[in-house]
Amino acid sequence: MGSADDKDEITRVRAQLREAELRLQERERDWALLENQRHHTEALFTAAFEESPEAIGLSRLRDGLIIDVNQEWLALTGYSREEVIGHTVVEIGHWPDQASREGAVAALRVSGRLQDYEAIVHLQGKGKRLVRLNGTLIDVRGEKHILMYIKDITTERMAEESLRSGELALAQAVDKLNQQLALYELTENLARVGSWLSSADGQTITFSPGLRQIAGLPPGPPLTSAQARSYIHPDDLPYFVEIRQRMDGTKLEYRVLRTDGTIRWVRSSLHRYTGQQGQTLDFGLVQDITAERAVTEALKEKLDFIEKLTSRVPDVLFQYRYTKDGRLSFPFINESVRSLFGLDPEEVRQDARKMLEVIEKEDIPALFESMRAAFKDGATWQHEFRVHSPDGRTHWMRGNAITMREPDGELSSYGVMREFTQRKMAETQLQASEERFRSLTDLSSDWYWEIDENFRFTNFVGYRDGKSILTQEDSLGKTRWELGALNLSDDDWAAHRRTLESHLPFRDLELQRLDADGKPYWVAVSGTPIFDGKGRFCGYRGIGRDISKRKNAEDETQRLAFYDTLTGLPNRRLLMDRLSHAQVTSARSKRYGALLFIDLDNFKDLNDTLGHDVGDLLLEQVALRLVSCLREGDTAARFGGDEFVVMLEDLNESDADAASQAELVAEKIINRLNAPYELVGRQHNSSPSIGITLFCGSSLGVDELLKRADVAMYQAKAAGRNTMRFFDPGMQAAVLARAALDADLRLGLQRDELLLHYQPVVDGYNKIVGYEALLRWRHPGRGMVLPGEFIGLAEQTGLILPIGQWVLRSACRQLVAWAEQPATRKLSLAVNVSARQFRQADFVTQVQAVLDETGVDPQYLKLELTESVLISDVEDAIRKMGALRERGVRFALDDFGTGYSSLSYLKRLPLDQLKIDQSFVRDVLTDPNDAAIVRTILALAQSMDLQAVAEGVETEGQRQFLLDNGCTVFQGYLFGRPGLLGLPVLPA
Repeated sequence: MGSADDKDEITRVRAQLREAELRLQERERDWALLENQRHHTEALFTAAFEESPEAIGLSRLRDGLIIDVNQEWLALTGYSREEVIGHTVVEIGHWPDQASREGAVAALRVSGRLQDYEAIVHLQGKGKRLVRLNGTLIDVRGEKHILMYIKDITTERMAEESLRSGELALAQAVDKLNQQLALYELTENLARVGSWLSSADGQTITFSPGLRQIAGLPPGPPLTSAQARSYIHPDDLPYFVEIRQRMDGTKLEYRVLRTDGTIRWVRSSLHRYTGQQGQTLDFGLVQDITAERAVTEALKEKLDFIEKLTSRVPDVLFQYRYTKDGRLSFPFINESVRSLFGLDPEEVRQDARKMLEVIEKEDIPALFESMRAAFKDGATWQHEFRVHSPDGRTHWMRGNAITMREPDGELSSYGVMREFTQRKMAETQLQASEERFRSLTDLSSDWYWEIDENFRFTNFVGYRDGKSILTQEDSLGKTRWELGALNLSDDDWAAHRRTLESHLPFRDLELQRLDADGKPYWVAVSGTPIFDGKGRFCGYRGIGRDISKRKNAEDETQRLAFYDTLTGLPNRRLLMDRLSHAQVTSARSKRYGALLFIDLDNFKDLNDTLGHDVGDLLLEQVALRLVSCLREGDTAARFGGDEFVVMLEDLNESDADAASQAELVAEKIINRLNAPYELVGRQHNSSPSIGITLFCGSSLGVDELLKRADVAMYQAKAAGRNTMRFFDPGMQAAVLARAALDADLRLGLQRDELLLHYQPVVDGYNKIVGYEALLRWRHPGRGMVLPGEFIGLAEQTGLILPIGQWVLRSACRQLVAWAEQPATRKLSLAVNVSARQFRQADFVTQVQAVLDETGVDPQYLKLELTESVLISDVEDAIRKMGALRERGVRFALDDFGTGYSSLSYLKRLPLDQLKIDQSFVRDVLTDPNDAAIVRTILALAQSMDLQAVAEGVETEGQRQFLLDNGCTVFQGYLFGRPGLLGLPVLPA
């Protein structure tokens, strides 16, 4: 018998195991179904969010950053998605009042819900508008977010105000009806409202323009009572007639049949008044609410759909209520509580304590505490607890809910409870695995990292020296390029990102960063892509390693190979390499470069008398001085012994201008190296001889360029040392000619060889209204020299500053002389101001000093500035021009249209005139583009209340075209060439 009993027991146990296995398979199928339904539910909610007729925004509670908005929100506010995502409503200017926004958020924090909150916000293209906000706190991946509904109620509020004002006016006196109706009709077009007024006998009804628009009626005479009622939907007419009998101000909603067959929903209030003559008048106010009804119906349909959907969700959906008298109840709980808790839903609704019978006793205190905290703070409720099912098994449940205040003032929580037993077990196993992994990584000199599909760090374990490598707090949530690296450019990061987006593994990506003490260190990072069971990309995981010691050793090797050990400058080898690259760059950009070969004069004497140690000290100081003379990007190298080479890149495209730039640098180097040196307690003087050659492209080899610069250097030695020479004789001649012109100009300024010519400015009647002062140089040998030949040189050498002062003083003296003659006292005089002169910090003081010195009336002095002068520093230009404008000085914008015209600065400048450049006027009759440009400038000047002056007018046809298009002031050869005037002029 014992043997038979054992067999029966084994059979019974096997049956139980089979039954458990079937239940487990059924549970796995249920879990898969639940996951599919969850994905489906999330997709439906996403669709509801995007397609909702309500404007909805989702933002983060802690910092207000906008996470997502739907299309209706973008349409209402006028912003684009790129402008708002990742910003706050205050940053983008949508909610200008920070205090109001904080008030709304404070209300959300307290109650977890925002109801009918009204605020003034900014809508793009509409300006300030009144909106109504409704919001709630939700939980997204463990963080609180604000789900906010926004509705523009400006029109609605205007309509309500119009209704109230109309009712009040009619209640006071019928004889003021026409005045109120005029105000009401003004509002109709904005608020889509209208009105009707019956005659004293009730036979005719007058529709306002707004009501006619709602009904689709054209303007016309009053309607008969029957005609008016024909526009009310037949199903709604009895209800309307019933309210019509009372005429007590009751509001009603009904449908209007338009003439085109369409239907509009309206809201109306009906009133009856007795006039001073005893007549009875019926009056109705009507507002079109078709859009509002459509939104309401759409929302109702979506709510019905959501209700049907949630009834089929296997999770426990519930409403949990905490009443004022302390009672706890479940007004609603769905059928899933039966399968997950083993409880009848109706029993739980009647007695909430039924839930406590199946919850693990140890978990109840913490569960109650979390629920009380959520009710107290109005926060989102989240908690995990265990439940015992009728079959004796224990399940893990996770609850989530949001707390809201109901209209009756009591609090309710709406939420879901979901079983996650298998996931909990997996999490426990994963936690144990991670602890083992972390213990291993803590013992390793490498560190481990993970990034998600968006390339943001999700895991970071291990660090070097406790400080050098970023901690988890520094790195989590950021991408590698957001953390940065000193050695990688934007293009390098873009290439690395392309590797990640291609889901390719990578090895030994070297990054240079700064540690906590600001010292650089190097790391090498390797990674491999991660894919889930379905082959979908999930991110990357990999390791990092400190390679600072290896990199430092490589850097030292590099330094010894390519840099001079004494001066620290690039050596001959590195110079040759950089020169080759510079030639390739020059060929591509078409811009010149230059080589300066520098030899120290009499350096051998210093070595022979004081020794090589002192000579080395001199070479070190020379190297420092050379570097101080150069731009970033230029190269100073030690070629050997006392020879240095300077390479200049990105010079002008013109060989003459490039030679001038190289000459300026050479002069700077000569002056700098001529300064005394302190060597072992005594002063020593040294000078350089410099040879210069230009290059553009790689037609000449590196060795040939150095040879040419060396030849030019020996020419400088032969010329007496402490000077420079160009290899190209033509360039050398140009440099000498430029130097001679500069010397002559300085002497000419001292000898009073400058003079002013004057070109007339006329109005539409060819009457002279002023002149422009034009500079000339009367040289005893060169003859009359035009400004185009010497102004550029004067700008470079700084001589333009005293010349500009002379021109300004001479022009003011001329104005003073004209003021003494009745025929000329109203003439204005325009003076061109150079860029370098205007940018002087004391420019305003200099001009005011000349005004005070000469006693000129400033209103007749006009300073002409070019666009390039103004846009370099708009704020400085506005300040200077404003200060002189207060003295009465006027300003003109010269050569308008040839620069980078921008209305953003043009409208801010205190200008009086725009001068149309003669290049547009010249072909205005033959080139449609020039004609269009001139018309545009004239229209712009007129719109900005500026006077337009056309320069370079040479024919009557040009004048007539300009006159026909609104130009009234002209200047050019048609009216007179620049020259001396037979008018009184005071001596300068």
